[in-house]
Amino acid sequence: MRISSMTTAEVDAISELAHECGFHLDIALELERKFAHIWVARFDSDSIRPNAFLLAWQAADELDIIALGTAANARRLGLARALVGELLQFAVNNAMDRILLEVRNSNAAAIHLYQSRGFQPGRIREAYYSDPTEDGIEMSLIIDTLGCNKPMSDSQCLEVRK
Repeated sequence: MRISSMTTAEVDAISELAHECGFHLDIALELERKFAHIWVARFDSDSIRPNAFLLAWQAADELDIIALGTAANARRLGLARALVGELLQFAVNNAMDRILLEVRNSNAAAIHLYQSRGFQPGRIREAYYSDPTEDGIEMSLIIDTLGCNKPMSDSQCLEVRK
């Protein structure tokens, strides 16, 4: 498995993947935004085409996960978990205080993934999603000063990389 920051050469592949996953994003525009961070993951390190991506926006000391998508044929292989881990490491290394996201109420796999990394559910946003119309759940994670997520076990603590 290989995770890296997205490059301009990957715009078309990630645009297709985002569309496959139901996201309406202009990936080329996202890549140009100074506050946007996009990571891609490949299950096979030598693969040309990424199998998953994570888009997050940074505002001061907070990150907001905008989209996390995995190709249908690469699900349940740990790519999304690895991307969230990369985001958590970025948050620690850059002294972020919090990570926020919204997730479809029906997306049990995503909710489980986020909770396993220490995210806590917050308020329900009624009819937040369309196609189909569905409630969203706000989730958040506070990053403590040691780089560990409070609900996580010691073995899941992140190291501060300098």
